[in-house]
Amino acid sequence: MEIGPETLNWMEHESIVLEAIAPFRMDADGKGFSMPIGSTEGDHLDSKGRIFYPGGLRFTDRETGTTVTLKPTWIRLMPRPGYSAGVSVDGRKIKDEVQIGDTNATEVMIGARPSPTGFRLEKVPFYVTGEVAELFQEVTGRPGPRPGSLLGTLTPDFRYVPTQRSDIPRFPGLPG
Repeated sequence: MEIGPETLNWMEHESIVLEAIAPFRMDADGKGFSMPIGSTEGDHLDSKGRIFYPGGLRFTDRETGTTVTLKPTWIRLMPRPGYSAGVSVDGRKIKDEVQIGDTNATEVMIGARPSPTGFRLEKVPFYVTGEVAELFQEVTGRPGPRPGSLLGTLTPDFRYVPTQRSDIPRFPGLPG
């Protein structure tokens, strides 16, 4: 995921350091990260319309030492498309799942194209949610990222078409 310019500016202004939690990996320039799709919990849609990604992100406020960890991680296809994660603050779990970034089907499909091994999406935008902005302000006492600003763009490369497991109820209109 390529982190949006306004999100990078927020992190710099608020002295926030971003770290990737394996198997996520930070890009060499620190302006993005890669996040391989999971196999430990499957490469399918779960009953909540999500695809699991192992790993996560850790934001550390250099001034206070407060850490906000986003793990586990999901890309949610329904009912609200976006990027969601569990949230811990200073190692204490506070939320099972929070929508971190929103997207919409129209913007996702603009960059969709088949590939020889599945399909590829180009630069799917995710926008900062009010929930995550409030969460950062609540735990750090300082402004969080601006809701609606570009969190980042994701370019997933599916080497297959994600489907549902046969033991999970089918979602109408989705393959599987």
